[in-house]
Amino acid sequence: MEDKIAMTILDVEMEAVLLQAIDAHIALAHELMHKLITETDQPEKALIATGHFDEIQNADVYAGGETLSGGWWFDVHGEHCLFHNLVTGQKLEVALGDQDCVATVDAYFFAQFLASSKAFQCLSRWVEQLDGGVLALFEQLARDNKMQQVRGVVFRKT
Repeated sequence: MEDKIAMTILDVEMEAVLLQAIDAHIALAHELMHKLITETDQPEKALIATGHFDEIQNADVYAGGETLSGGWWFDVHGEHCLFHNLVTGQKLEVALGDQDCVATVDAYFFAQFLASSKAFQCLSRWVEQLDGGVLALFEQLARDNKMQQVRGVVFRKT
């Protein structure tokens, strides 16, 4: 079993990279939700347009096939949607509910995003070595008033 690094302080450089990764996660979440809404035959499109993202379903892709543009496969399940890029392997899980949910970041799903994102491989390896992983980092950012804990392991940037 590998020894974990006890995190006592998040240095400025790693914090900047982490915040960049969070911003990338949120931006991609918005992009993928837009694709899901506009590229699929959602039965409750009128409700979804008013921000009721909890009405999103696994619907048929207008262009046919099983993926959204850019090679993104999706699976709506419970209160989340998993997006998986079949070309790059990148994964992103988005909370469904109202429009604000898209900007929230679940610590455990974020770890999966980091591990599957080529741009954040170094950050992912560093996080894996930390005692407490992403959750410990998010809790530190919340103490520093850079994130807010929404509930459980779900956070939002401030």
